[in-house]
Amino acid sequence: MRIICDFKCANEHIHESWVDSEVRTEQCPECELIATRIISGTSFVLEGTSGDFPGAAMKWDRRHGVK
Repeated sequence: MRIICDFKCANEHIHESWVDSEVRTEQCPECELIATRIISGTSFVLEGTSGDFPGAAMKWDRRHGVK
């Protein structure tokens, strides 16, 4: 299975690449050193309309004039 992963080399260059899931290293495209796979940060948003996150829900209510 191919997945997208972040890789980082000793020179701190970070790049993304589509690789097979078992791949742990590859060559850095900038400096050609060996880059190792790193854990990527995730991207998420806590929506404030469901009430699952009370602080976010209250902020949404204040912003939209809900009483």
